[in-house]
Amino acid sequence: MEIKEMPLKEKYEKLFDDYLLVSAMVYAFHKELGVVDKCYDWVVKVRTKMLPSLMPIAFKLMKTVAPGTAFKKAVENYAYEYQYTIPLSTLEVTRVSDREAVLGIKNCVILKKARELVKKAGLDIDPKFMCEEDSTVLPRMLKEFGIDVAWELEENGCRIRAKLK
Repeated sequence: MEIKEMPLKEKYEKLFDDYLLVSAMVYAFHKELGVVDKCYDWVVKVRTKMLPSLMPIAFKLMKTVAPGTAFKKAVENYAYEYQYTIPLSTLEVTRVSDREAVLGIKNCVILKKARELVKKAGLDIDPKFMCEEDSTVLPRMLKEFGIDVAWELEENGCRIRAKLK
């Protein structure tokens, strides 16, 4: 019997659905236990540890010498990394100044799929749970680098405003 190889796009879609479903189940469980905030504390701690070891030092040094360049690079890296879950066609970066930028996400695929999965799974949670985690965790992580982040949730996406102090 010959097994046909699954196309890469199909693998990605299945993996993405599974990632969102697991995230929804974990969030629903943490919500039921009343430990969502404690979980966010833990996520910040772990994600901060996972940053490349020289990144914080290099960013702080670069921010001292060329703050606008450091900030621009940080925003570009974030937008680039976000593409593992958000297609580039739905991302928009607007540079307000050399110390402020706005990242917009329109027609968010995460939100669309989360709505479908939460309903299908019968979970009693708001489909914007993924937005809630990012809007809680990211500002706390970036504060260490002197970047203030404000997150505005919209009906089908969000706007993330970042300012370098």
